[in-house]
Amino acid sequence: MDRWEKTKIGAGIGLACGVMATGLWLGTVLVSPVYPQQRSYAPAGVPPVDLAAMQREWPVAGNREEREQLKGYIGHIEKVAVFVPADTDAGPAEVPVDLGTLLASADAEKGRRTAQACMACHDFTQNGPNRIGPNLWGVVGRSVASHAGFGYSPALKGLGGQWTYQQLDHFLAGPNRAVPGTKMTFTGIRNPRERAHVLAYLATIGAGRQPFPPPQPTASPPQPKIAAATP
Repeated sequence: MDRWEKTKIGAGIGLACGVMATGLWLGTVLVSPVYPQQRSYAPAGVPPVDLAAMQREWPVAGNREEREQLKGYIGHIEKVAVFVPADTDAGPAEVPVDLGTLLASADAEKGRRTAQACMACHDFTQNGPNRIGPNLWGVVGRSVASHAGFGYSPALKGLGGQWTYQQLDHFLAGPNRAVPGTKMTFTGIRNPRERAHVLAYLATIGAGRQPFPPPQPTASPPQPKIAAATP
């Protein structure tokens, strides 16, 4: 290998190192992580962990005892109740609204527009065909998995009962969570008010309209529960 070849190799290595250094510097300019200055809230019976320090030093953070402590914390993370300070600029806490109250103010036309996305798999007309999913004419009040000519999954056949507003609301929120094993791959409608609009539309397509469930009395906002924190 002559001197010229060595020079080219050295220049290439130097250029690569320069690009890496520039990238690291640019990354710190564009993204500046801000770590909390206090220890985390602890689940009952589990010591608190300095998650900020762990994050800065990961994956070689702490000694073996600290790593075992972190594993215990993560294993009980669902027991943590974090106190969120009151926001003086925020409005009052939102109280969960029952289905009857949502349906009383639901807009069937909005529900019809939302349901248009379902027409790729379902037909909504009287005596219409089954598609990937069953025909949904008159689905409110209909027995579950009962529409003629459609091959329902064993999971849905085993559900039983009727498609009440409550049952439909639960199903539309997440079909695979409501009935594990169903053929319906739709991820669901997470917004309760949007589901109420769809249910109001479904109520209009059928031989006889099923009455909405009555609104429930207004409940007081739930009081937050604060877990003890170890500084």
